[in-house]
Amino acid sequence: MSRTRFLPALLALLSLSATGGGATPSATAAALTPALHAGAVFGNVFSRTIALQAPGFDDAVRRVSGTATYRVLDATTTPPQLRIDYHYDGRPAGSGTVVLPDEGATNCYDGKCAPNTDASGLAYNPLLWGRAPATLRVGQRWTVDIGAPWELGPAGRQTVTVVALDPASHTVSLEREGSGNGPWLGDAPQLALTRGDRSYPVTRQSGRAHWHGRTTFRDGIVLSDELVSTRPVTLASAQLGRIEGVERQYILLNATPGEAAR
Repeated sequence: MSRTRFLPALLALLSLSATGGGATPSATAAALTPALHAGAVFGNVFSRTIALQAPGFDDAVRRVSGTATYRVLDATTTPPQLRIDYHYDGRPAGSGTVVLPDEGATNCYDGKCAPNTDASGLAYNPLLWGRAPATLRVGQRWTVDIGAPWELGPAGRQTVTVVALDPASHTVSLEREGSGNGPWLGDAPQLALTRGDRSYPVTRQSGRAHWHGRTTFRDGIVLSDELVSTRPVTLASAQLGRIEGVERQYILLNATPGEAAR
């Protein structure tokens, strides 16, 4: 399989709108709007699986998992300043500072900025979910055009549906389902198939991807998230000819007490 990008910048370090020591009135629904204060701590535990199946060859499976802790350093700035301490299992721990312009659609990690293309993370991400509406109701839907490849999919179109809502606790569950054509973020054009102790280099051409998942937010922070994305792939080489396979990727993320995530 291709080497997948697992970097701290791929953690979801999203928009955390606040001023002073408390919440700021927002034009977006409270369930999707973080309201933070200096010293607040949030944590999550996460995993990602990548699996490729091709007839007559060994299944290729890769997994990565880890934890992250986010601390609000300064809630008076726009956007607020955060510190992340992260640990991917089997790798050295790391840390950095983050600011998040454009309501979290952009992630600036230690001064280097890039679109926030993570499939999941700490909080609501308008780049993948669309701009949060002002009000929510069960059954409400909106469409998001994702304009560029992201962690678990290509550029494409996604429908978001409100499937559960508790206004009193500012908690909402959203279902997302979408599809698109083209490469995913980090795709490599070549990979290797194995059969027993032999390895065969092949090129990859991906078909139309489909993804489907459900996420629960409280005050804009992700409590739980599951997303599965699948696509057909055509693998080819002069030695093997053309082989039709299937690639599946999924992510799981759950909120944890901030100190427990260290």
